[in-house]
Amino acid sequence: MTLYLIIQIFLVLLTFSLLYFLIRGLKFAFSRLEFSPSKQRNLLYFTSFGLTCWLGILATLSFLGVFEDFQSIPPRIGIAVMPAMVLIIILLFSKAFSKVISQIPPAWLIYIQSFRIIMEIILWMGFIAEFIPFQMTFEGFNQDIIVGFTALLGGFVFFGKGRFRRFEAFIWNLFGIILLINIVAISTLSTPSPFRVFFNEPANTFMAHFPFIWIPGFIVPFALAMHLFSIKQIWLNTKGSKKGN
Repeated sequence: MTLYLIIQIFLVLLTFSLLYFLIRGLKFAFSRLEFSPSKQRNLLYFTSFGLTCWLGILATLSFLGVFEDFQSIPPRIGIAVMPAMVLIIILLFSKAFSKVISQIPPAWLIYIQSFRIIMEIILWMGFIAEFIPFQMTFEGFNQDIIVGFTALLGGFVFFGKGRFRRFEAFIWNLFGIILLINIVAISTLSTPSPFRVFFNEPANTFMAHFPFIWIPGFIVPFALAMHLFSIKQIWLNTKGSKKGN
């Protein structure tokens, strides 16, 4: 078994693990909202089926080579990114989803970001296998692994034992978003596109292929969504506490 295949397997396992924990989190929130069992099943089925279909669509398009054209403006890989971004925005401004967010334990939205440790190890292994550029790893300019490690402590420090440290949690989420934007920018500037800034080889072309297309199409949006939903939850709780006073 080659290192490339091992990395592919790890990424597939990580993707479906995130999908599993997402569904578990929603199931917990739905139960707190006292939805009927049938409504819970339907919502969970719709969510899991929809996301699985999206992963399948991304995989199919990658096998067809749709994302391999890096010279087009905008880049074809935007097809993988934009639908997830639109969905996140819709959910952020949805009153119904705000009720769901309010029922998720605050620490959960922090702890889940620890998956970024595994993601960064996968990228580093790709560098060792010589298909991921140096600057996209923690040895280069990608420090996203810091978010993963601090998430393991942040959930407890911010929200453990009855604490609700809104300001500290907000700053941590903001820091996480900045580091996420940093690696997205590095990744984009490493592609063989008109925007290329990093000219060392290999160029970032691996994300156009399966299963790596799931990184911009699901994993990065997942990380961003967890940060934004955590910030929204902090805002909702702060707003609620002010009303109570």
